[in-house]
Amino acid sequence: GTKPSLIKVADGLQRNHNGGQTVRAICALPAMTAQYGVRGGGLAYSASGYLQWDGEAVGHQAECPPAGRSVNMNRLGAALLGEAADPPIQSLFVFGSNPAAIAPNAGRVVAGLRREDLFTVVHELFMTDTADFADIVLPATSQLEHSDLHKAYGHTVLAYNQQAIEPLGDCKSNWDVMKLLAAEMGFEEPWFKQSVDEVIEEVLVKTAVSNPALHKITLEQLKREGNIRLQYEPDVPFADGMFPTPSGKVELYSQALADEGLDPLPGYAGKHDDGAENGEEVNGRFPPNQGMFLITGAAHHFTTSTFANQPGLLNREGTPFLEIHPDDAAARGIVDGDAVIVENRRGWCELQAKVTDGIRPGVLASPKGYWSKLGNGRNVNWTTSDALGDMAGQSTFHSNKVWVRKKKKLNADFHR
Repeated sequence: GTKPSLIKVADGLQRNHNGGQTVRAICALPAMTAQYGVRGGGLAYSASGYLQWDGEAVGHQAECPPAGRSVNMNRLGAALLGEAADPPIQSLFVFGSNPAAIAPNAGRVVAGLRREDLFTVVHELFMTDTADFADIVLPATSQLEHSDLHKAYGHTVLAYNQQAIEPLGDCKSNWDVMKLLAAEMGFEEPWFKQSVDEVIEEVLVKTAVSNPALHKITLEQLKREGNIRLQYEPDVPFADGMFPTPSGKVELYSQALADEGLDPLPGYAGKHDDGAENGEEVNGRFPPNQGMFLITGAAHHFTTSTFANQPGLLNREGTPFLEIHPDDAAARGIVDGDAVIVENRRGWCELQAKVTDGIRPGVLASPKGYWSKLGNGRNVNWTTSDALGDMAGQSTFHSNKVWVRKKKKLNADFHR
């Protein structure tokens, strides 16, 4: 075979019921073709691992009480509606996210956000789908109004985000809000009183102790130059044939996974989403043999739901659409440009059909990220599943069985 050969993977392919084993199978391919330890060969995912911040400098966990429970955001709707019950979730602070638009099974998320006894605070730049359900909306700064430190996942450049203007109105950064909350709650630890530059400097200094690439890089230099390429030795990963596993080898058979009750070999479990139907046909809808699988990948002009309220980018992305194969469209009386209802028992949304042979029969595609409030009140995540995948609690957005029908008349589908 050709050498070197490299497989590049990214986020998304694991977002299905068999996602963990899928990634394991891909990781096995360079081992089976002798590509690990070869310059330019092997497998690439992200460059972010080259720079891991010192955890204590970031979180000061040693000075904190034991961490509380963690709730998987992929189960946010279920958690708000009672799955997290001891105690129930009674307050929610949202920053840097828009869960009403981007979390799976959006109908359940919205139902949870509508709880009368849930106190919700959203720290945001815009009135997002989620902010509409907030008891309090706190205005957030944009990237122009605060300083920050950025590492990358596609390269090895470290950057300082220099504040360009003073915060407008009452806008505050995440860090400033956290400092104010800490003060109101009576926390006196000195690191709660640090400026953003003091935080950045501490993180840089303490991370440099274990990462030679940060040696001699100072906050002053970073502020002066704006960005600095980290100096890493051009070594080849795994050139010595040693891997961070109990055996030191690439473990095609993993005893650690077997001990957790998982398939020790990269296997296909054959589990599929049923659209929350359990095979049941309801009032003539959802016949099992007419269901198709919907893939909801990234939009070209949004970053999930970020930028999805900008008119120029919305115009470029166009009307929320559904790619469907000509054979599947013809079987349902759908032609290009038709308004269609995409639905299962979890929920539904309205999209515009884009008939194309660029997609396989039985499979549909529609980009994620649109705000529900800027459309007809719903987006594709009203159909996606909040079931968890085979490993690590990952999402299953792409294990989503839906049914498609032509919309007959305006507003006919707003009563379910």
